[in-house]
Amino acid sequence: MADGSIKLELGPVLSGRLVTAAEEAGQGVDDYAAQLIARGLDDHWAIAEARLAEYDRTGEYVPADEAMAAFRAAIADRLRKRG
Repeated sequence: MADGSIKLELGPVLSGRLVTAAEEAGQGVDDYAAQLIARGLDDHWAIAEARLAEYDRTGEYVPADEAMAAFRAAIADRLRKRG
């Protein structure tokens, strides 16, 4: 990884979905995957920065136990919806 490249192995289902999406977008799989990862990272940081700015502005925060309870509930809900 010294050259900045990363090898990522995907399962057959996810790999197939990625190939299909890249083809529909008219892009190569590597370029399309890189854009998805970059967008995900950008979104993650944007959310974190917005939350930090809100804390800096108000001093209000969510205690860790409440945040974890909400996280667990969201995961349980998603799993329930998957069937």
